[in-house]
Amino acid sequence: MNSNLTPAEVVQTLSRIGKDIDDATEDLSKADYAVIVAKRNFERSYAKVFLNTDGPMEVRKYTARLAADEANFVLDCAEHEQRTIVSKIRALRDRLEIGRSISAIMRMEWSNQ
Repeated sequence: MNSNLTPAEVVQTLSRIGKDIDDATEDLSKADYAVIVAKRNFERSYAKVFLNTDGPMEVRKYTARLAADEANFVLDCAEHEQRTIVSKIRALRDRLEIGRSISAIMRMEWSNQ
C-alpha cells in the first residue's frame, strides 16, 4: 500500500486481505486434517511392525522406525504445510493491521482538509 490510495482502493485492499485470510483459514483446516491422517498412518505403521518384530526392545523400535519412515516423511510434510499456512495467516493479519492504520491516517487527513 502507498499513501496515495483512494478510499475505494483502501476498502478494496482490506477486503482482498480479508478474503485471503478466509481462504488461508480454509486451507489450514484441510492441512490440519492431513496432519491427523498422516499421524494416524505413521503410528499404525510403526505399531504394526513393532508388535510383529522379535528381539530386544531397541531392535524392535529401530526396525519399526525404518519400516514407517515413508509414513513419517508424509507426516513431516503435512506438518510443514500446516506451519506454512499458519505463517501466511499471521502475515495476512499483519497486513490487515497495517491497512487499518493507513485507513485511519487517511480518514484523519481527510477530516483536516
